[in-house]
Amino acid sequence: MGMEDLTELDKRLYEYIKQNDFESKKWSTPEAAQKLGVPEEEIYKSLANLAKHLKDKVYIYYKDGGIRIAAE
Repeated sequence: MGMEDLTELDKRLYEYIKQNDFESKKWSTPEAAQKLGVPEEEIYKSLANLAKHLKDKVYIYYKDGGIRIAAE
């Protein structure tokens, strides 16, 4: 499992997460959906795919009242 298992949206979302600091600022699904031009539901599905296929590269956790996401 790895990058070859990802959809084009998954890859775009992964890059979006890597390029932004969602550890120091809270994650916003509506903002991600707007920036990537897709419905929020697609962002949730894509996040699930990233967590499944890149579990050693994507970290999703809760801190200080918001979801935080880190990607390496």
